[in-house]
Formats: sequence, structure tokens, C-alpha cells
Amino acid sequence: MKSKVAIHHLDTYGESEIEEGLRSLLTNLGGIEALIPSRTRKVLVKPNLVFPYSWDTGVTVNLTLIAKLVQVIKRAGIEVIIGEGGGLEKFGRESLKKVGAEKLAKELGVPLYDFKKGKRVKVKIAKGKKVKSVTVDRVVTECDFIISVAKLKTHCECLASLSLKNMKGLLCSEKQRLRFHLLDVNHCLVDLNRVFKPKLAIVEGLIGLEGIGPLPPGRPVDLGLLIGGQDPVAVDAVCAKIMRLEPDQVKHIKLAAEAGLGTIDLGKIEIVGEKLEDVIPEHFETPPSSIEGISPYEKIQIVAGKPCSNCVIGLASYLHGYFPKELIEQATSEVRVLVGAKARIKGTGNEIAIGNCLRRYKGKLPYISGCPPASDHYGSLIEDGLRGKFIVNRDMVRSALDRFFQEP
Repeated sequence: MKSKVAIHHLDTYGESEIEEGLRSLLTNLGGIEALIPSRTRKVLVKPNLVFPYSWDTGVTVNLTLIAKLVQVIKRAGIEVIIGEGGGLEKFGRESLKKVGAEKLAKELGVPLYDFKKGKRVKVKIAKGKKVKSVTVDRVVTECDFIISVAKLKTHCECLASLSLKNMKGLLCSEKQRLRFHLLDVNHCLVDLNRVFKPKLAIVEGLIGLEGIGPLPPGRPVDLGLLIGGQDPVAVDAVCAKIMRLEPDQVKHIKLAAEAGLGTIDLGKIEIVGEKLEDVIPEHFETPPSSIEGISPYEKIQIVAGKPCSNCVIGLASYLHGYFPKELIEQATSEVRVLVGAKARIKGTGNEIAIGNCLRRYKGKLPYISGCPPASDHYGSLIEDGLRGKFIVNRDMVRSALDRFFQEP
């Protein structure tokens, strides 16, 4: 049988329009009664709400969509909870509060879980290639049906952040998230989905994100789309096409298909609702295909040693959004920026090391600690390197990541 993926297009994003759009999407997939078995005890709705940005920035999921989905499940007489884990330790519950998730859950009368604050349990992954177990909030293991409500957006490390990538929010700790990146985040995402694969995947692409995602300076793009299906790999494959990517270009989606978690073969996917060719935008900017490519400047080279998302996103955001471009014309030197635990010194010129995982270079190279480093620290370090000096002026670029991580 073919995997069925439904696409619905909306012209406007009012409450009634989103409710009707979700109803149409679910109907095209067979209806909620067919999608969620009657024996289901508890449903986890896992939205992408990891950062304190409003949905129209292209970063987080539309709250009205979450509300209408929860109401549909409750009307079917099934217990439902909402849960998410913040992308950085300093976010978490604060992010859920700022985006309005706490207020929403209270209005809906359903529990809202911050997965970094709950009771932790270790879950074995029998066929895991890179990780043999993951630690999650105990409530996740009590749910026998997971719905991934992801955002359609780019990601400067994984190219695309969709249904499968959304499951990373189940992880309980920053240490575990960092381990994913050291081992190979794409393989680890597949291993995570071996045990916590969504049984229903919905991707909100009303306002998507293009360019250097998953945060600004990535740019919101009005697409007006809801995409969903029971095969999250197929859903992500269709979303990749909408983003003008081939599904096998997105490594974790390709690996998931190879692991038997779903299909990326469009010939084996039945698309219902809108026609795929009608919803692919004329232009959609995707990130560079490698971490080394996140620098748009020849004089700033990135030496990637399997860094985590914290440093990758920070560097990409700074270089594309806040770096003073006029400095490139004035630069007297090139700079090599070492990032990630496996990055190695070349010893041929200006090199700097950033992040706690490279603390071994402290005293050997200009070095900035942090996970991730503060913007005013490494921003000024890069700029001083281009000027041929390494005197860290902490007031020079005080706004880079601080502006990036502040609530819009």
C-alpha cells in the first residue's frame, strides 16, 4: 500500500479557517477515528515550540492549530497531553510560557509538560546504530500515540526541520542532545524515531522559514500549507519537495527510509488534497549543505568538528545576520574558526576556538568558552582576528547572539 500524505492550502489564517483546514486534512486521511485506534490510552501532541518566537516568524507552530487538534482528540474521548523540551537550558518552560503554550493548555484543560523538568526514564533502542538508549520524561512512555506537530523550516545543520527532527524535543538533557551531535545527529535522529516514531505527523507550513534556519536570520515565508500523514518519513519527503529539496538530500530523512521507518519514494506516496506541483513555491532558499559552508565569506573559514546545534546556529546567525560586512573589505587576515569537539588546529595562521568542548585549546589559541559562547565574546574575537589582532573587546559586538536569542 502507498503511504498517504494530505496537503491542504489556506488563503487566510483565522481561527475558523485553520479549524476547517485541519478538519479537511484529517478527513482526507480517513478521519480522527480511523487515525487514532479506539484502544489508545493517551495521546502526546508534540509541537515545535523550542524557542520563544511567535508562529508568524516561521520558527514555532501556530497555537490555534494545536488547540483545534487537541479539541478534536478530546471530542473523540481520548486523553491528550502537550509536551515539549526547550532547545537550550535557558529556554524550556520560559519558552512555553512566552509563546502562549501555558495559557493555551490551561484554557484547553490539558496538561503541558516541559520534558526537561520531569521524572526521567531510560528507554532502550534495540536496533540503534549510534545510540542504544535515550532518556526521556516518564510521561512520554505512558503515551501510546504520538502526534508530531512540526514547523516547515530550514535548519543550518540538518537542512530541514520537520516531523522526524521534531522528535529531538523529547530529549531530557543538554548533555544527551550534545551526544547526538558528537555521534552524528542524523543517525541519532533515526535511532530516536525507532522507538518514538510519530503515528501521525502534521507539518504546519502556513508561515514557513527559509534561508539560515531554524531561527532568524532565517526569513518567514507565506506558504499557507498544512501537510500530514501517518508515515512521517513520507510527510517529510513531501515537505522537502515543497522546500525545493530532493528528499534524499536531507540525510536523516534518507537514513530513516533506509531503516524501514517509511518511504521517500514519491512513486509510493499517494498525495491527496492539493497537487504537489501546485504548492511548490517558485523560490525557496535552503541553507548550505555542510557546516563548513555556513560562512558566506572566504576570509572566515569554519573548521567543523561535529559541533552541536547551539554553536552552529549561533555562528550561522551571527555571520549572516549581524556580522559587519564592511569589515571584510578592510580585513588584513583570514580567520579559521574551530567549532566542535573534533576540530583540529592546522597551525598555519589566525585560528580561534569556541565552545566548552574545545577547552583543551585554552592557552594555545584565542579561545572563548560557553555552550554556546556569548555573542559579544566570539563576535569580537572573529572581528579582531580579521583585523590581525587578538584583543577581545567585549563591547564591540554586544548584540549578535543576544539579539538573536531575545524574544522578538
